[in-house]
Amino acid sequence: MPGFQRGLDREQHGCAAGGRRQAIDKRPQSVYISCAENEFQQMKDGDRYRYVTRSVERALTVLHLFIVGEAEIGLSDISGRVGLHQSTVFRLLVTLSASGFVEQNPQTGRYRLGPAALSLGQAFMRHSDLRQIAASPLASLRDRSGETVHLATLDRAEVIYLEKLPGLHPIGLMSSRVGDRAPAHCTGLGKALLAHEPEPVVREYLKAGLRGYTPRTITRMGALLTELEKVRQAGFAMDDEEHEVGVVCVAAPVSDSRRVVAAISVAGPADRIRDENRDSKLTEQVLGAADEISAKLGRVTAASPPAGKPRRAASSGRRKPTPGGT
Repeated sequence: MPGFQRGLDREQHGCAAGGRRQAIDKRPQSVYISCAENEFQQMKDGDRYRYVTRSVERALTVLHLFIVGEAEIGLSDISGRVGLHQSTVFRLLVTLSASGFVEQNPQTGRYRLGPAALSLGQAFMRHSDLRQIAASPLASLRDRSGETVHLATLDRAEVIYLEKLPGLHPIGLMSSRVGDRAPAHCTGLGKALLAHEPEPVVREYLKAGLRGYTPRTITRMGALLTELEKVRQAGFAMDDEEHEVGVVCVAAPVSDSRRVVAAISVAGPADRIRDENRDSKLTEQVLGAADEISAKLGRVTAASPPAGKPRRAASSGRRKPTPGGT
């Protein structure tokens, strides 16, 4: 493994320029790990794949089925979906079961996620700096708007909800839950995130096609790319009943010092959101919360404009997204 070895060789000779040479057997193991991690971070994706452990990759592929699929899946179904022989899948499931990441339903014989998977997800939520940093601005946004607010990140063609604060007027329209996924191409959160990805990346993420969820869903790639350009220019995105009938949301991207890392949104019943956003008040609230979170993450922003002036050209009026893939 030449890349890894290069890291160790550099460390043996001091690793940093001008470093004092020491005998390799006197160097702490953590130093070698640090250099190896630096080397790994600088590798291209193709180089990194050389270090992938096949059995671990297969086990994680099996686990991923439960994230994107139904709650319980049978052995033969898993085998067909991952393209592995049933005996191989069975050994993977036994290994995952021993660690508590999956378990078998004794009544149906089908497999489902185990308690260790829940513990892992909860640990991620507890230690998510982004979620903690966004907590106060999100709560303020919910209190000011009275509507449900979300925080999400992008995972290829989907968004993952990291936080949801129910509105002050609870409704049963929205199906979102923390940890759940939603399609990126027809949600405000997703469009706010996709708009900051290069076009080839967007095409790769969405190469399976754009599923229609409502009559307003954009279902053609050309129309979506046009919409994403509008989102980039405006600084915010809207879901105008494109994912769920009767639900409208306004979303804005969140950045750290280098790139867009997440998005936030305000969502609620279509009539109420349209009425509240008639003078772009809701859009300004979302943009303000996104700027506050971004500043905490290290993004350097320009000085605020004079009172009464919009911070972004498109925020002076509600932009209607292109419906239904036209």
